[in-house]
Amino acid sequence: MTRVNDEACIILHTRAYRETSLIVSGFCLNQGRISLMARGVRNSKRGRLLQPLNCLRIGFGGRSSMMNLGAYEVEFQPQLVGDALVSGMYMAELITRLLSEHESHPQLFAGMYWALENLSEDIEGVLRQFEKLLLDELGYGLDFSTDAATRMPIDPGRHYRFDPEIGFVASDSERGYPGDSLLSIGRGEFRSLMDKRLAKRIFRQALTAHLGAKPLMSRKLLYGRGNQ
Repeated sequence: MTRVNDEACIILHTRAYRETSLIVSGFCLNQGRISLMARGVRNSKRGRLLQPLNCLRIGFGGRSSMMNLGAYEVEFQPQLVGDALVSGMYMAELITRLLSEHESHPQLFAGMYWALENLSEDIEGVLRQFEKLLLDELGYGLDFSTDAATRMPIDPGRHYRFDPEIGFVASDSERGYPGDSLLSIGRGEFRSLMDKRLAKRIFRQALTAHLGAKPLMSRKLLYGRGNQ
């Protein structure tokens, strides 16, 4: 029988189960993505603490893949509204879609926690940092320093096309990605508006290759709010 106490957990989503219970999906520091049964909390004050994106300390246990949620308390409750809230939902959806259950990713957990703390300050910069970390943690990280065809270092003065299967390849067209921007993105620097936009396009292509054809619901919400 598994028993875990005082585990840091970010709530990804919940859904109703029978009359009084909730099935809770969470992303834990040490246990990875998990599903838990929260019995008798639906429509209660305690149940409202299980809102998506809340960061909790939880206990849980059981013998099956669907374990029972025990004691829990809020550690951090992000105050997100508008695009920042939808962006938090986007991160939660990526975790849900791309991570296997019980696969530990403590660095990614720390990155998501940091992102929830900072989303309201710089949505685009924070999301690009999170997407880059997510790809790196899953083993899909991109090499922003080397031409995939020639194995030569990226030239800041040249332009490059992006192929999600192989990486960045030098192009004679100036419609590609500037080398200096690729080097900045590779260092995790998203200071300029142009670099943020280019990184968004690159990471969207890279993630789509692993997400498959099913669209992200959170992206639809962002587009519906007039975002590109």
